[in-house]
Amino acid sequence: MLIKEFRVVLPISVEEYQVGQLYSVAEASKNETGGGEGVEVLKNEPYEKDGEKGQYTHKIYHLQSKVPSFVRMLAPASALSIHEKAWNAYPYCRTG
Repeated sequence: MLIKEFRVVLPISVEEYQVGQLYSVAEASKNETGGGEGVEVLKNEPYEKDGEKGQYTHKIYHLQSKVPSFVRMLAPASALSIHEKAWNAYPYCRTG
């Protein structure tokens, strides 16, 4: 497997970037949520495993209003909800 890494030089520190990234993700989640739609956060807790520290989140993305109406008619309701488990140990993030 070939791994490519791209680096972008920013005029801010890594810590400032991390705060900005967390803020933008929280703000986007808040803006997309409403009326039972959007992002539902089930767990949001710190974790530590094998010397790695970070934040564990378990979210459900409800997509009923985000897909075309013909997809809503054909797909079962359970197919329009996506579960995401993420282990965010900045700058690395693993999702499943």
